Amino acid sequence: MNEMLDLKLVLLRGESYGPIEMDGLGRSSRLRMQLQKKSELSDRLSINILGLIADGRLAPGARIPPERHIAEALSISRICVRSAFDRLKENGYIESVQGAGTRVVRSSEKLDQLYAAHLENVNDLGNFCAYLDEFLAECVDLSEHSPVTAIFQLLLGGAGARRRFDPAIEYQARLDLALATGSQTLELLLSKMARGYQCYYNSIPRVDRIADQLAGTAEALIAAARAGDKAALVTALRERNRIMRSAVIAGQGGPSRPLASHDLVLRELSAHQPEKLSDIIAQEIAGMLARADGNTEDVLLGERRLADVFGVSRVSIRHALQKLKGDGLVVSRERFWTRATKGDEDTVEEARESVEENVREFKLLCNLRHFQEVWAARRAARHATKKDKVDLKRILSEMRRPIESLDRSIDLDLNLHLTIARSAGSALHFFVNEVLRGTVTNYFAYTLRNPDLRGPRDVLIAQHEAIVSAIVAGDEDAACDAMERHVRFFQHNYNAYVIGPAAVTA
Repeated sequence: MNEMLDLKLVLLRGESYGPIEMDGLGRSSRLRMQLQKKSELSDRLSINILGLIADGRLAPGARIPPERHIAEALSISRICVRSAFDRLKENGYIESVQGAGTRVVRSSEKLDQLYAAHLENVNDLGNFCAYLDEFLAECVDLSEHSPVTAIFQLLLGGAGARRRFDPAIEYQARLDLALATGSQTLELLLSKMARGYQCYYNSIPRVDRIADQLAGTAEALIAAARAGDKAALVTALRERNRIMRSAVIAGQGGPSRPLASHDLVLRELSAHQPEKLSDIIAQEIAGMLARADGNTEDVLLGERRLADVFGVSRVSIRHALQKLKGDGLVVSRERFWTRATKGDEDTVEEARESVEENVREFKLLCNLRHFQEVWAARRAARHATKKDKVDLKRILSEMRRPIESLDRSIDLDLNLHLTIARSAGSALHFFVNEVLRGTVTNYFAYTLRNPDLRGPRDVLIAQHEAIVSAIVAGDEDAACDAMERHVRFFQHNYNAYVIGPAAVTA
């Protein structure tokens, strides 16, 4: 596994275990995308401390609040805090100094790697957040009763008073915009990217120097929203992001912004419990039922097999299935779990409609993929290792062979794109795929099962060959162009299939 990529993912997730098994990418076997396991509270605490060290709020040599103070502030046991400290000490990020408490190490190879990982994340986040801002502006409704004006008013404060730049408010405005679009995909993405957004906004140095400029863009955003002028809205957001991005670039490598007191450190070390694992699994299995072909009597996989597929314990699977049984989606018969039977058709139909809702957001996902995949292809051509190139060629070789199973073709296609993401070394690209895992999987299944969308097999093979050849050759422009053609091919097919040929522009 790429150690730097793993470290960058840790900082973005706030978790140390990954849903996607990156070690398995490139193998010619069925891809497994595991659920995010529920981590220990001590793990989340150690990652939160690591984040404060990474962005300079806990500077080299800075003292960390005592175990007792952290335990009291977070209502957790001192054993939990000590476990988090021990993990960070073992990894070389902090140390205990006799008579001086626990401090961040003053220098180490691990610390240098951490700063490098954080810096790469910030640069990727800056690009992606700017793109998402414009995308949200394009998707939001600016009609008379739209909440957009009130959303941007938050950036200024009440009664025209200019409020200091606040990362939490800056992020909340984006989340509110996502909610205003009515898109479940955008709502999910923005809600899961809270840590990433605040990581980026916290990296902006000397915000007081650009406060007036940011206030000016906020006023422009409010004026554009009131006028219903979407073009002006996009322009103002673009300028706001340019100002912030310039400040981040100018401040990279400069002095850090350490937290001034232990109280501020304790406030930052809030550790939120993740969603119940059984609830997540129940949602996944409901989606499996909705996507599957056949009648409602088909037998589900057994508990042991489901536990292997999801990478969790049989206890978690059993709790999820019991929840689905209570909802009327499944019934159990002699140690086997089956689909809902007669009388439960309405529940199954609701699950199908949920998947169809994802399909209705297909065009939105096409646009997100367009940005991400082209970006990843260019980076992969620059950063792919020898092993990455071998893996890409191996997958492509298997894709050329006759494949009877359509599911196998879908696995290979998804595997190829995730291997490109790994080759690019972009934790953000991986993270977005994790967040939208169900939607992305549906995207691949929907497009590749539909002949009108996937097109001729030889055309797809040729497109993938062009992408892989450019990455292997290290030709960034060619990789970018090849991926651009590949993504636009699906966008064009979708427009022709759903909207009609007359609506498709050349």
